Amino acid sequence: MSGGHSRTARRLVNGYRRSTGPRYELPHSWYGFVRFSAGPPDRCWTLGTDRRYEALHTPPRKSAEMLEKHQELLKSISLFVDLDGQELSRIAAVCQVRSHVGREVVVTQGEPAQALFAIKRGRLKVVSYGPDGRDTVLGIMAEGEVFGEVALIDGGTRSATVTAIEPCELLVIEREQFLALLGESPTISIKLMVVLAKRLRRLSQRSEDAAFLDVPSRLARSLLDLASRFGERRERSSDICISLKLSQQELGDLIGATRESINKHLNDWTRQGFLRLQAGRMIIADIDSVRRIARLAED
Repeated sequence: MSGGHSRTARRLVNGYRRSTGPRYELPHSWYGFVRFSAGPPDRCWTLGTDRRYEALHTPPRKSAEMLEKHQELLKSISLFVDLDGQELSRIAAVCQVRSHVGREVVVTQGEPAQALFAIKRGRLKVVSYGPDGRDTVLGIMAEGEVFGEVALIDGGTRSATVTAIEPCELLVIEREQFLALLGESPTISIKLMVVLAKRLRRLSQRSEDAAFLDVPSRLARSLLDLASRFGERRERSSDICISLKLSQQELGDLIGATRESINKHLNDWTRQGFLRLQAGRMIIADIDSVRRIARLAED
């Protein structure tokens, strides 16, 4: 064990003697210098200053019940849906579950990439900030999607900021562990390429829309996309309620338009009966009319 690790171990042991204290993750290089006790699952033993093994807190190992729960969560993620039981078990053993409240920043543009994230529950928005301070909403993500894979693979920094729109639950896999999984599983590698290809295709379509479509057409296409992903059809009605709440500013950032322009078109469509606003949610009352507006630039 290196001198730095020895000093750290001694500090941790001394801290443990004084109180139960926090839990610590042991570096992999310590394996062989520490051993798990036969006692409680949250303790191991480390070589102390007097050359005897002393008690030290570490994170508890995952129980069989926890591993099974993580496997079930992984099955709902598109990247892992085709894996066999053995592969799921291997991933479940290294992933963590994290919760975030609404409007909380999960990753920040420009920071080092340390982990891959998979969305179990909730919705998040991806925003890129330009040098002039203006921001662009690159997309909205929901259950089953993954993010953080680009910087994780090339070793660069985060290309965008990801913020929770509502309370969410994420599965997290650290970079070294995920890269090892890619090397071991061709299935995951192929699925990841599919994820990247779909993301590139979506960004390419948005660039074309921004270049060739006017604001009403872009807004109509955005509403149709939101309706296909987050729409709930009302009983005994053709109305489609978009369950995702977005402000007019966020809609404008999503299609590259001002809040004032979004407000004008939404009000126009409400007066014409295409759209209704109810409790902060948009309800498409005439989807055929919205489709016609979205195709105007194609004629």
